[in-house]
Amino acid sequence: MRYLLYCIFRGAPQPELEAPTGVEGKPVLVIDHGGLGAAISELSEPDPLPDVAAVLAYESVVESFFSRRTIIPMRYGCTVRDRSELAAVLDEHHGQCDALLDGLEGLAEMGIQVLADGPEAGPGVDSAVVSPSHFHDSNRSGISYLLAKKQYYGSADRMAERQNEFVKTLCHPLSGLFVRRKVELPSSGARQLSLYFLVPRNSIESFRAASQQCLKDGLAKPIVSGPWPPYNFVEFSTINGIS
Repeated sequence: MRYLLYCIFRGAPQPELEAPTGVEGKPVLVIDHGGLGAAISELSEPDPLPDVAAVLAYESVVESFFSRRTIIPMRYGCTVRDRSELAAVLDEHHGQCDALLDGLEGLAEMGIQVLADGPEAGPGVDSAVVSPSHFHDSNRSGISYLLAKKQYYGSADRMAERQNEFVKTLCHPLSGLFVRRKVELPSSGARQLSLYFLVPRNSIESFRAASQQCLKDGLAKPIVSGPWPPYNFVEFSTINGIS
């Protein structure tokens, strides 16, 4: 038996309104330890490939806590063996948790996905340029290989510059409405550029309205989502002690 970990927060100064139901229909328990709190539920058998119902139940619990307080949201699958291990993890990483919670106080995550047709949101390297590895494996001369390599990486640099300019243009109407951002460039063959923002909760509607300026600027239509728990601004799930 293990415990599924949903989120971490500062203590439990007030009673939870109604404990939500967790994955597998198990009740969610709020554990208070050393000034930090955690939401957990029993997990009979960890599943590396959970079904949609399990993921939705998990996200519902995280969002329930997020609606009432500042949290460190965990990714699905983060578990501890028992309450003693959870306590040990919270003790060991108390300072890290405090710093994360300070940095996330009063903030929510907003996402913007852009389905763009232009080269700015295309793959990282021009499709017409062949990777130098193809030349290296052939019987071509070393000079051909070096020229191909120069062309390949020069093209990659130009593409990176176009993508950066595209992101700057996209974010310009949002200036002053977020405190941090992360950019997820399209993978090879994809046309979707994803951006994530940490936005003050009291600025959500202003952010949503400003994001529509992208349409007026002639950019590809943005898909705006959120507010969400700040999953993309937390790396706590990689610490030792949480599997």
